[in-house]
Amino acid sequence: MAQLTIASFNTHWGVDRSGRPFDVVSPCLALDADVLVLQEAWRPNGGACYVDEIAERTGATVHEAVFMSDQSSARPRSLKPPPGTPGTCGLALLSRLPVACVKDIELPHAQGDVIKQRHSVLLTVAVDGTEVTVAGMHASHRLWGSLPQVSRVNRVLTEAGTPSVIAGDLNMWGPVVGLVLPNRTRAVRGRTWPAGHPHSQIDHFWVDDRLESLESRIAPETASDHRPIWARLRVV
Repeated sequence: MAQLTIASFNTHWGVDRSGRPFDVVSPCLALDADVLVLQEAWRPNGGACYVDEIAERTGATVHEAVFMSDQSSARPRSLKPPPGTPGTCGLALLSRLPVACVKDIELPHAQGDVIKQRHSVLLTVAVDGTEVTVAGMHASHRLWGSLPQVSRVNRVLTEAGTPSVIAGDLNMWGPVVGLVLPNRTRAVRGRTWPAGHPHSQIDHFWVDDRLESLESRIAPETASDHRPIWARLRVV
């Protein structure tokens, strides 16, 4: 049966709590995922960044959605962007598999969210002749703000009709997310936030009934405030 590996990692702009850059590339390479979803992917001065290095070293294609400028108040407080052209930060999906379709979905705005427009990137990839859609997300951190956004992505995926998984930082606990995803199950379980001493799982994979989780894990701590997640899925 067709299988693929997926991973998700909120990179915290590639800096630690003190605003110092840390090695994002090595933990991403260790995940060894066919499809990798990266939240808070920062491009200083709008140029090259760790996303490009990961893509070059894995042979992956990159598909991105910009959420904000690095001049935004939503950036880490300790981060000081370099002078010159403003940089960007957003969502990046990297695929080692052939990509059949890419779709950008604008998400409902959560009241009080300093990010004016969030997106989900839907990547349909070919897995041994079967098309599977991975919907990468970084949902709002505002209380209950993520649920309408997750619901919106789920509706689009249901209409598309391919086997699918919602993947990313959903900023909400699994049992609560499950209330708006009755057609999906959790493919990975474990505490992911905050990374040093995690007490909550807010990073998720939610699969429909045409995908089965064969194995999954929470990856080791990095200097980000989230731990990466990984799963091997089978089309059933």
